[in-house]
Amino acid sequence: MPEEDESAPPIEVPKKRMPPPAPGERGVAAEVRSLERHVCPECGGKAEWDPGKAELVCPYCGTHFPRVGPPPLPNSIVEHDLDQTLSELGEKGHNVDTTTRRVQCSNCHAVLVRSADTVAQHCDFCGSPELLDYQDIHSPIKPESLLPAVVSQEKAYHSLKAFLGARWFAPNDLKRRNLVDRIHRVYLPYWTFDSSAECPWTAESGTYYYVTVRDRDANGNMVTRQERRIRWRPASGHVSTWFDDVVISGSRGLDTELLQKLEPFPTKDLVPYETRYVSGWQVEHYQVPLFDAARMGFGTMEGMLREMCGHEVPGDTYRNLQIYPEFSDKTFKHILVPIWLLAYQYRGKTWQGAVNAVTGSTHARFPISAWKVAFVTLLVIAVIVLILVLSQR
Repeated sequence: MPEEDESAPPIEVPKKRMPPPAPGERGVAAEVRSLERHVCPECGGKAEWDPGKAELVCPYCGTHFPRVGPPPLPNSIVEHDLDQTLSELGEKGHNVDTTTRRVQCSNCHAVLVRSADTVAQHCDFCGSPELLDYQDIHSPIKPESLLPAVVSQEKAYHSLKAFLGARWFAPNDLKRRNLVDRIHRVYLPYWTFDSSAECPWTAESGTYYYVTVRDRDANGNMVTRQERRIRWRPASGHVSTWFDDVVISGSRGLDTELLQKLEPFPTKDLVPYETRYVSGWQVEHYQVPLFDAARMGFGTMEGMLREMCGHEVPGDTYRNLQIYPEFSDKTFKHILVPIWLLAYQYRGKTWQGAVNAVTGSTHARFPISAWKVAFVTLLVIAVIVLILVLSQR
C-alpha cells in the first residue's frame, strides 16, 4: 500500500537569514556562535565562513570580510613531539582554555565546544535537547591546523537529497521531505601521526612445486594428476619507511561507518588554524584522547608494516611472519576537518547523513521502507512460482 505523504513544502534552500537579535536576546541566532566573534561593521551581525566564496561573509547584510594581516607562510603547519607531549600531559596540561565551555549530549554523547556565554539548546549531531556541562580530566590540546570548508551548504544539501533519492528502499515520504533546516556545519576533531619505522622480519618462505600422483577416479579407474606442494625455507629481511599523516578520528558524535565513507580528508591541504575559518561553524571537542589515538595510530602503522614485510618475503607464499617494528621521530598534530551534517528524526529514531566539506564525498544512513521490502519479497516469490509452473509444462 502507498505510504502517507508527510512531506514539507517544495525544497528550497534558504538564501537569507533573519536579522540578528537585539543585544542580550537569547534567540536561536544568538546561540549558534563560533568560538570567537567576527562582528560585521555594517549591521553588527556575526560573519560566517562561506565555503562557496572562501571568505567571511555577513549572513544578514552580505558584507564581505577581507583577510586581516598576511597569509600564513608555506610549510607553517606545526608538528609536536609525541613522546614529550605524552609525558607532560597530566602534569601541567596543554593550552588551557577558559574562554569556552564544553557540553555533552546525553543521547549520542558528542562533546561540543561553545563560547563561554552561549546557551546551548540542541545537539547538532542528533537534535537532542539534553546537553550537560562536560568536564575534561586533562586540559585540552587545542587544534593548530585545519582544512577550510569549500563545499557550500546548497551543494551539500542537493548532494544529500540526491543520495537519498537514489536509494530505492528509502521511504518515499523521506525522499520528499525538506531537510534543509536539519543540516549543520560542523568541524570534527582528528589526530595525525608521523613516524620513522625500522622493521626487521622473519618468516617461512614457500615455493610451489608439483608432483605426479596416481589415484582412482569416481569410476574406479586408475588416473594420474598433478598435485601442488610447498617447499618451506626460512627467510628474513628488513623494511625501512616513513609514515606521514596517519589519521585517527577523535570524534564519537558521528556514526563510525558513516565517517569512514567520508574519508579520506586531504591533509596536504591543511592551513594554520584561524578563527575566521570556524566562524559560524560548530566545533566538536575530541573524545578520543591523545594516548588512545596514538595507540590506534601506531597499531595502524604496524598493520601496514606487516603488509609491507609480507610483500618482501620471497617465493610464492609465506607463513609464520613475525615483525619487530621500532618507531622513532614520532610526531603528532591535532586538526579539524569540516563536514555538513544532516541529523533527522524518522518515526522516533535519529538518522545521520554527511558531506565531506572539502572533497564532497556523501553518505547517509536511512530507514528501510517495510512495504517496499514486502513488495520485493512477494515479487521474488511470484517469479519463483512462475518458473516452477513453466518448468513442469
